[in-house]
Amino acid sequence: MDRLIKVIMMKKYILILTIVIFNNFLFSHGQQDSYEANRIPQEKIYVHYNTSLLFNGENIYYKVYCLNADTNKTSNISKIAYIELISSDKKSVFKHKVNLKSGVGQGDFFIPVSVLSGNYKLIAYTQWMRNAGENNLFQADISIINTFQSNQDIILNSNDTLIPSFSASITNNNSKDRIKTANQHLSLRLNKKSFKQREKVSLTLINFDNSTLFGNYSISVKKIYPLKTVEKITSESYTDLNRNSNIDQISTKNTPSFLPELRGNLISGNVIYKATQTRAHNIKIGLSIPGEQYLFKVANTNDKGVFYFNIDENYNNNTYANFQIIGDEKEKFQIIINEQKPIDYNHLTFNSFKINFDLKDIILQRSIYNQIENAYATYKQDSIIETSLKIPFYSELAEEYLLDDYTRFPTIRETVVEIIKDVSINKNGDTYDFNLKGYNYNRSNLPTLILVDGLLVEDHGSLIDFDARTIKKISVVRDKYIYSSKLFQGVISMETINNDYYKNKNRSSEDYIKNIKLLKPVAYKKYFNQVYADNDAQNRIPDYRSQLFWEPNLNLNKEDTQLTFFTSDNTGHYEICIEGFTKNGVPITIRDIITVE
Repeated sequence: MDRLIKVIMMKKYILILTIVIFNNFLFSHGQQDSYEANRIPQEKIYVHYNTSLLFNGENIYYKVYCLNADTNKTSNISKIAYIELISSDKKSVFKHKVNLKSGVGQGDFFIPVSVLSGNYKLIAYTQWMRNAGENNLFQADISIINTFQSNQDIILNSNDTLIPSFSASITNNNSKDRIKTANQHLSLRLNKKSFKQREKVSLTLINFDNSTLFGNYSISVKKIYPLKTVEKITSESYTDLNRNSNIDQISTKNTPSFLPELRGNLISGNVIYKATQTRAHNIKIGLSIPGEQYLFKVANTNDKGVFYFNIDENYNNNTYANFQIIGDEKEKFQIIINEQKPIDYNHLTFNSFKINFDLKDIILQRSIYNQIENAYATYKQDSIIETSLKIPFYSELAEEYLLDDYTRFPTIRETVVEIIKDVSINKNGDTYDFNLKGYNYNRSNLPTLILVDGLLVEDHGSLIDFDARTIKKISVVRDKYIYSSKLFQGVISMETINNDYYKNKNRSSEDYIKNIKLLKPVAYKKYFNQVYADNDAQNRIPDYRSQLFWEPNLNLNKEDTQLTFFTSDNTGHYEICIEGFTKNGVPITIRDIITVE
């Protein structure tokens, strides 16, 4: 028992120390002056994307490289990047938040039928980059053809958009010399150049310079169509373009408008006195992201009434965050969440992609193949790479009650009385308190910390008649716990079936409580790679893939790296495109062509 108490106390001290360090970081972050900001290097972003021409029913795949603007090496400053697709009428088609791991991230977006034909812009940035001006954001032209759209005037033109000598262009792309000029020290070797349908392709990256070219790369194998579209931006052309540009550091005379997201998603806000509309300092704010494994954090407002939260943990599918003021006089205050300032799209200029009627057969065939592929999409699904979720601080010590294992009672009061051991409810005038017995079964005058879906409940009376039939599980910890400089006898944590306690009308209508919708980071995936084997059921499934292979996590850390993929029944010429950066920041672009007959 003494050993258990020592273990519990050690965990408690570690937890307290973590909270203190975390809050001190937020406080200093809020006080960061322009001199400190000027010492942080600026960033730039390169995005490797699979194509500049998309049809509805296709995916745009992308790999994000966040680079130090000075060294061109991957940056460890920002942990979040943002990717948007903007239409020519300056509306956002999608906005993705991408977790950066060692400066790189990945994602994809399926083009739905609601996206109209036209010219679009793919942009990418970090919040820290925005201090250097929005002209420094990554920009790439994307064109989309919606074959389900009757009016194609925006892209229809009488001019011929077929490539005049397509076969000659392909012949030139097959030149061995062209591949060698990409990089004399890194070569791409194929087992052959012409393949049959559903045949295995073996590709080897040969590194002649050992560790010099070790780095992070991505590879796309995409069909080439005889449509004149804008060239994709390569890592080499992007680096050349930015080598001559001047990405300014933060001026020493100005405090940056956008703080770097050094540890994850940064959320800030203000607390004000409702009566005077003045800012309130040293006010405790609780943050909760509900879920089965919820997030729960605490911060204090600084002398300017500002608070900061860094969300560096993974969280589940819930996309809502709850903020609440903690304390006895919370009704005097109001929470204001600082929304991210949107990008000004007015500075964007768009490509003028046009088609004519001569292309209708090519477009129709591609559209039909896409529809067939989508009809069999369930057989070709990507896999989500699971991320570890944060385990509640009390998990190892908690006694859990799954209420479906017991007779259900209508209210929390009845459930506590009939089911939950060592918990009692006391009434003092008009107020109620949940009390816990300690491990020695002695009663204590210390209060009990109550959480519902990770939300702090200070008014215990609000739970007395709460519908217990909406509660999935109750966890009880009878050990003393220090939270926000306050000592509690223990913890009672309740989890609702739908993780929706934050929608409780009695809570969400108060000024000292604020619910916001979060933009959840895109999931990391292991992308589908078709494999054919003898007598495999997959052999009977139609295969008209135009994207034969996409691998965003190609880490080159040895002399030879081998990759394999299979061709489809979609015949034609395919471009192999490898992009990335060495560990020393050198951009690498390698391209080759294969033919499927």
